[in-house]
Amino acid sequence: MSLIQVLKGAINILLIRPQHAQHDCGAGSCHPALGDLLQGRSKRLTASSTCGMSSPQKYCIIGYLEVEKCFLCDSRYPYNPYTQHNSHTVENVITAFEPERKKKWWQSENGIDHVSIRLDLETLFQFSHLILTFKTFRPAAMLVERSTDFGQTWKVFRYFAHDCAASFPNISTGPAKSVGDVVCDSRYSDIEPSTEGEVRSRVSPALSSFLPDLITLTNLRINFTKLHTLGDALLGRRHSDPLEKYYYAIYEMVVRGSCFCNGHASQCDSMQNLRGDVFHQSGMVRRSLIIFGLATCNCRLLNVSMQTLPLKPGVGMHRSCLCCNCNSHSSRCHFDMAVYQASGGVSGGVCEDCQDNTTGQHCDTCKPSFYQDPLKAISDPRPCLPCSCDPAGTLPGAVCESRTEPALGTVAGRCPCKDNVEGARCDKCKANYYGLSSSDPLGCQPCNCDPLGTLPFSVCDPATGECLCQRFTTGQRCERCLAGYWGLGNSLYGCSPCDCDIGGSQNNLCSLQDGQCECLPNIVSRQCNEPAPGFFFLPLDYYIYEAEHARPLSGSDPDLAVVFRPPSAGRAVTWTGHGFARVPSGAGLRFAISNVPFAMDFDITVRYEPEVLVMSCASCGVVIGAMIAILQTPVCLEPGTEYFVDVYFSQPSASDKKAKSFILIDSVSSSVTSPLRLYFYTLFWFSFPLPACKCNPQGSLNASCSRLGGQCQCKANVVGRCCDTCSAGSYGFGFHGCYGECPAASTLPGPPAHPNVSGL
Repeated sequence: MSLIQVLKGAINILLIRPQHAQHDCGAGSCHPALGDLLQGRSKRLTASSTCGMSSPQKYCIIGYLEVEKCFLCDSRYPYNPYTQHNSHTVENVITAFEPERKKKWWQSENGIDHVSIRLDLETLFQFSHLILTFKTFRPAAMLVERSTDFGQTWKVFRYFAHDCAASFPNISTGPAKSVGDVVCDSRYSDIEPSTEGEVRSRVSPALSSFLPDLITLTNLRINFTKLHTLGDALLGRRHSDPLEKYYYAIYEMVVRGSCFCNGHASQCDSMQNLRGDVFHQSGMVRRSLIIFGLATCNCRLLNVSMQTLPLKPGVGMHRSCLCCNCNSHSSRCHFDMAVYQASGGVSGGVCEDCQDNTTGQHCDTCKPSFYQDPLKAISDPRPCLPCSCDPAGTLPGAVCESRTEPALGTVAGRCPCKDNVEGARCDKCKANYYGLSSSDPLGCQPCNCDPLGTLPFSVCDPATGECLCQRFTTGQRCERCLAGYWGLGNSLYGCSPCDCDIGGSQNNLCSLQDGQCECLPNIVSRQCNEPAPGFFFLPLDYYIYEAEHARPLSGSDPDLAVVFRPPSAGRAVTWTGHGFARVPSGAGLRFAISNVPFAMDFDITVRYEPEVLVMSCASCGVVIGAMIAILQTPVCLEPGTEYFVDVYFSQPSASDKKAKSFILIDSVSSSVTSPLRLYFYTLFWFSFPLPACKCNPQGSLNASCSRLGGQCQCKANVVGRCCDTCSAGSYGFGFHGCYGECPAASTLPGPPAHPNVSGL
């Protein structure tokens, strides 16, 4: 008989199952005897709906002459013929061979179309046929499913429906064109008989010799999808709840099959380490018997993993059950046809339940979140180490690289980092990034150090983001100058000092952009060291008191002699005012001071020149310059008070024969006299506020004056800081200046009642 004929016979359920198991496998394939897979597995049989599970539930049946009889279903406790005869739990469908077996059955809740019954087996079994005997009408539509991976995936085995086109519109009604075709059968879905109707589904064991995947299962599920109803209007009476008489009820359920040995064993043996919910009893179908030195002939549960090639029924084990290489991390493997084909027919063995944190076809890689120790082989008892990725810097949901592969650029244990993170553990920010955070999608944020204020080739602090600044710069990013500095990037050190003039500025702070200091009134320039136009800085000896305006001390000549000294070409001007006061030895002067600007210490300085005898030789070249005398201790003067300074000139020593009765000064006259003048000056360069030039419009050339001292540019023969006085020997002050060569006059009248202070 050809293979096609065998397959067609299996689909049409024409082959007859062997009644006795074949015990001798030496001549070819052999199969264990069939049995009821439900026996001993009552705890592994479940239903999605059972009447009376939470409380007693009313249900009705239709008797002869349309007479309804109603009863109670109470399935809160298991069936007992004496105390719980109304219990209709699903284990009642298991064949018990009792004399009055129709007194117990399983029953669903009233009026529910979609109900399922499920059998979960403990290992892979070979399925032969299914028989359901109903107490009520058979379902109008149902389907049978099986799983070979313990319920992870399901495949429909057969559809049953009274109207296949309406219930399963996309399913063919047959006949099947090939072995794997799934069709819809309408033979077992009629409304008659109303009780003890059967649904049968059968597969020949001969298929196991050619297509074992079509007849094996670990789980079986029967799905009822539609109830048969009669229509209450046809009963000729009204009913309070028509759904009370529509439900699923099954007297008996038989699932025939055997342990799956793929044609290599004739007996089934008991399972080792069975789960506690599997009851051992006689007649129970168990796993395949150990033969050929294997733990199981189907290489599903092996003490020594073996199957790497397709296992052919009846073929010697040594030709198909070869050792799987699980690297000592698993004792079980199974054959996978897709893996076998992908390997080019080399091996289809796939290791199961890899230990020691390994995974893969051969337990040859570390499972996710682990990586292979670079110093150990994968066959080592502890080859895998846990990843230590920092969750803050690692990409969400990512794991470290499992092994080092130079060709692929992978490094064992290296974690996939966020964009701004680096390190094998993704635990630190890249250079010039900071603030590692799990909430940041990029991991770290840029420091954004200002290149103008940051030291070259430096990086920021990875925790705080602070940049390494050049001298005189500051800020998180080195983006600004320190107080007292300006011009970021304009100098070698980042910023330049403000250098605000201590006398002309309010402080040493300046603008960060242009360095402009905060100037006092009437002071300009970046450093506040220039007077504004029309103003000037005070010299140290700005407060001058002319000797020709002083009063003689008591006992001195009351008529103070004044010697005028007009400026002349080629001779430096070493005096102020009109000239000098000639004071004899032993006499003195009193200076009145009443214009102190503010309280402070003042130095008192006396300037004088000796008057010398005119040498007969004018070409001797002797020049005696100006001389000064300074009071050694400064004196504190306050505004609003008038002070007097007395200057006394002592007599020369009598023992000195060469001493004269007068002080020699630089003069062209032959008289004996001592001219002098007194200066007061502050220790400040500037006074607050700066005085205006106040150049006299008649005596000055313009309105500007010198920046230090405020000297205006005078016209001819005009003197004074403001150019408001004719020089000695000139007269006629006006817009033309002054006329020179006054009429003969060698002295001036005595000092006025109040001293004349120049520069005010």
